Amino acid sequence: MLNCQKDLFSLDSNITYLNCAYKAPLLKKGEKELLKAIENERNPFKLKANNYFEITEKIRNKFSNIIGSHSNEIAILPSTSYGFGNVFNNIKINGSHAIAIENEFPSGYFAIKNWCAKNSIYLRTIKRANLSAKEWNKKIIDSINIKTNIVLLSSIHWMNGTKLMLKEIGDKCKKVGAYFIVDGTQSVGASQMDVKKLNIDALICAGYKWLFGPYSMALGYFSKKFHNGTPIEESWMNRTNSLDFSNLTNYDPNYKPMAGRYNVGETTNFLLSPIMLNGLKQINKWGVNNIEKYCKKLANIIISELRPLNIKFEEKEFFNSHLFSLGLPKNINAVEFKRKLDENQIFLSLRGNSIRVSINVFNDENDIERLISVVKSSL
Repeated sequence: MLNCQKDLFSLDSNITYLNCAYKAPLLKKGEKELLKAIENERNPFKLKANNYFEITEKIRNKFSNIIGSHSNEIAILPSTSYGFGNVFNNIKINGSHAIAIENEFPSGYFAIKNWCAKNSIYLRTIKRANLSAKEWNKKIIDSINIKTNIVLLSSIHWMNGTKLMLKEIGDKCKKVGAYFIVDGTQSVGASQMDVKKLNIDALICAGYKWLFGPYSMALGYFSKKFHNGTPIEESWMNRTNSLDFSNLTNYDPNYKPMAGRYNVGETTNFLLSPIMLNGLKQINKWGVNNIEKYCKKLANIIISELRPLNIKFEEKEFFNSHLFSLGLPKNINAVEFKRKLDENQIFLSLRGNSIRVSINVFNDENDIERLISVVKSSL
């Protein structure tokens, strides 16, 4: 099992940061890579044509290893909204309704909502209300039928970490011919993901959370359903002749194969790409399975200490160890409790009525004990 990796980061030693779902801290190596990239900007005459493409291919390769795809199925994006823009620009109408879940993250929600409005497709939102996680998942699966055009959801619920049954949902989508679109931002890099086994048609992930990348970079997987699609912009870098700088005005109408056509313009991003590549390399080195085990060890301490005190957690089958919520007793005001945590230099997020805890390998048992202590003093 992994040991705590706090020494690879420059986190303030006086605080407890349980908020990787908000933004990951920068790896020390990522910081060095950025400084090196800035130094390289001093002398652009050293840039060769291949420098515009090499790091992009390395990023695609490292990300594909994490999600079980081919590197040619990966696109470099500036944001999840950009990724969803490409996805919904290439979805064919083959049903009368689309499905999303209650409180989906806005980037995905507005993408599917606007597509439905444009194409006169009914958008059905599957609400949880007072259902258990198992009942809610069953409701989602039962809602998918031959009239379903698209199912869009996050890989886990971004507000409270509740697991969604991606395998069963993906199988049902494949059976009825619906597109299965997943926002993997809050689990990819911290929880195992295999897009092929899950029958995911498109997976979009922000880079600055569990992938230890920079803000303003995202990554996307596009299955064969999208390999002949039309991107939302016409970047010269996405043409098959883009490596030949002397031949660019022999306008090649052909896009790079598979997902390469969806790469954002100025794909290389000389300053941010080194941070992204470093984060992906580090995740591959640790191993997602080992990250999962480490987070589970810390989460189990929280559960064992707080569940007997009437703090509620998601049922075991649908609990995520790297991102979960604390179900506070009704007599505790969530906003006031969050303020108390801030005063004690413990940083996590309030999302809706959920006190969201998000753990990663830079956390240790001392961080967990500090959180437990504040919770106990608030009861």
